[in-house]
Amino acid sequence: MNLPSHMGVVDTADRVRSGRESARSVAERALARADAVDPAVRSLVWRDDDATLAAADAVDRALAAGVDLPPFAGVPITIKDTFAVAGQPWTRGSLAIDDTPATDTDLLPAAAFAAGFVQLGRAATPELAMTTSCESPRSGVTHNPWDLDRSPGGSSGGSAAAVAAGIVPVALASDGGGSLRVPAAFCGLVGLKPGRGLLPQRVQGWEGGATEGVVTRTVRDTAAVVTHLAAPDPLAWSRGPAAPDYLATLDDAPRPMRVGLLTRSWDPRIHVDAACVAAVEDAADVLRGHGHTVVALDAHEGGAELMDLYPGVVIPAWLQQTPLDHPERLQPYIRRVMDQADTLGAAGYVRGAVRMRALARTVTESLFHAADVVLTPTTATRVPANGVVLDELTRQAPSRESVIYERTLAFTTVPSVLGVPALTLPTHLDDDGLPLGTQLVAPQGGEGLLLRLGQVLERHYAWDHRLPPHHPEGTRQR
Repeated sequence: MNLPSHMGVVDTADRVRSGRESARSVAERALARADAVDPAVRSLVWRDDDATLAAADAVDRALAAGVDLPPFAGVPITIKDTFAVAGQPWTRGSLAIDDTPATDTDLLPAAAFAAGFVQLGRAATPELAMTTSCESPRSGVTHNPWDLDRSPGGSSGGSAAAVAAGIVPVALASDGGGSLRVPAAFCGLVGLKPGRGLLPQRVQGWEGGATEGVVTRTVRDTAAVVTHLAAPDPLAWSRGPAAPDYLATLDDAPRPMRVGLLTRSWDPRIHVDAACVAAVEDAADVLRGHGHTVVALDAHEGGAELMDLYPGVVIPAWLQQTPLDHPERLQPYIRRVMDQADTLGAAGYVRGAVRMRALARTVTESLFHAADVVLTPTTATRVPANGVVLDELTRQAPSRESVIYERTLAFTTVPSVLGVPALTLPTHLDDDGLPLGTQLVAPQGGEGLLLRLGQVLERHYAWDHRLPPHHPEGTRQR
């Protein structure tokens, strides 16, 4: 059966449910793609092909028995190595953690399995998910399917590379400051960082800045997956409302609104590449053509302070509580980040966290008083070469001297701290034929609005037809 390997989540689920293709055939094709392209891309760090095929066979047996299938039965998915899944190694890209199998499964993978997804391996991440590249001492370097010399971004670089390379149509990822959106932007994908509390997490890490989500190739697939993974958690510390059916309203035209255009970084000291600015200005013109009013924004001065407090106070302390089997094996730059927590003390941490939360309220109020939704570049840099970010961090801890590292996070960190939803869209390609991402940010609860606006932009730019060179059917398109 000669089917396109870029078939998406919704289409694949429909084929399996209708009996036009078996779940086993879908799984075998995905495994074959992994065999073909992943030796070069290196998106996966662990596979259990027998378990993948067994899960697919269970779907086929259930269908034959007339059992009502869950919505995504038989659809392949990868899971980032930061997620615990019972019985699987959980090293988080680190030699400081043994490959002892996890005993529990995190809530988002559990929700994915309940929705019928069939796992095809664990996706690469840098050590402890601490960089915006995807290189680790345990699993080596993950490459961008658009150009193997370039970075897929991080920390969800393996997740994005697996989808971009056509191995799977969707991957679970996480985002504590851009870790989902940066790789989606660099790999030409759609990446939704949901607002705080939408998707289930046992613990909302990093003072609620660390959330989880998915990367796909289309807005429609993202809307469908998030709708079904967003069931309320009755045991959550802070329970949110049930998510609406984002897919049902996806094609509804958004009402005319004020789109705030932000092209300068939240920290004005960070330079923004001209190509990133040109791309987002073009996207603003498209939205203007659909009846929206575009207003220029200046970043609130509190944004720069948030970008200091978050990595300087919150992240070091949270990172230090990570259980390690061999702490001496940590990369030196990660140890330097952890050591920052020793200078804080408990009172210093609380002061910093309280200040951060107070600032977040002020920045949120200012931002959405001026606009209904905010449009920015996803990153302030084009796709960097592999090794650039890691080399910066090796020479010094994450700081204003880490130029490319800071540019990757110039527009993504603040929405994480605010806890609001943000969506990156692969609207453009640069002069090298590499993806440039455009980010939309909405107030809390605005995921549906972002997806509807994203659908407008996808229809205009037709990125669902773009495939990278290192994809079974890929050709670089302008």
